[in-house]
Amino acid sequence: MSGRRMLFHRDFLGYTGGHGKVWDYFNHALALGWDARVYLTPGSLRGSTNPWSALPGRIEATWRPSQADVLFLGGMDWLALDDTVPAASTHVINLVQHVRHADPASPLRAFLGRNAWRICVGRAVADAIVSTGDVVGPVRVIPAGLDLTVSRQAGEQEGAGVFIGALKNPGLGLALAGMLSDAGCSVRLEAGWMPRDAFLAAMAEAETVVALPHPTEGFFLPGLEALALGRSLVMPPCGGSGEYARDGWNCLMPPPDPDALAAAVLRLRDRPLRARLRQNGFETVARHSLAAERAAFAGLLDEVVA
Repeated sequence: MSGRRMLFHRDFLGYTGGHGKVWDYFNHALALGWDARVYLTPGSLRGSTNPWSALPGRIEATWRPSQADVLFLGGMDWLALDDTVPAASTHVINLVQHVRHADPASPLRAFLGRNAWRICVGRAVADAIVSTGDVVGPVRVIPAGLDLTVSRQAGEQEGAGVFIGALKNPGLGLALAGMLSDAGCSVRLEAGWMPRDAFLAAMAEAETVVALPHPTEGFFLPGLEALALGRSLVMPPCGGSGEYARDGWNCLMPPPDPDALAAAVLRLRDRPLRARLRQNGFETVARHSLAAERAAFAGLLDEVVA
């Protein structure tokens, strides 16, 4: 692939899981021999929170989509294009990370009619967008991969207490924290945004992680990260987590109700149950490596530029 240019577009206003996954694909492109470049909008933050800042030589000063062999777009990046593909020889890959792309009330829905090769991070996302009847271009599912170094670094450590990640449902997290504290549990509640390294460290320090996703998540990586860290996971069902989460096999998945969640956490006082969920969690995570994601992306690129 030497000499082929893949151009990414990012409006980086702070680190999110969505940016993190685009960063993974940027690195996949480099590893596969592509000349990967990124254009950062003028308002984008620079510095340590922006992973592209570590590769200044690959940041483009101007947005020139017609000079790319492949454009890699996600979310609202489509706004950087006019109503046509920049050049007849340019292919577009669109990373779709959430079922909200199918929501008629979302501005993302209109972009489904733009011709592109679409990568969906899970089957739930693909089913949602295909069901609209609006999609133009092929749709492929590449389950989101995870940097497994988090497993190697912390997966064998013993944790203590309960960590509640409640960014997407702070009210539920607060109610649950109170109930667990009353039951004698040591609880750490985080209802605000945390830097990724701090978030992973907080999960690694706990024995049990309660992850509270939005009901319509496209994948919800924090749940998989908790499994990689060897933590006992309690997580209500959400759309995309079905790619990896199985109630009673690698985690507990009560409804998003404080009583049900508290009961699930207290069930995990059973050491054999924790050990079984942990082992099955490691088996699950092994199927979601970045290497597997990269290999699937390589196969897609062979189709795109065939």
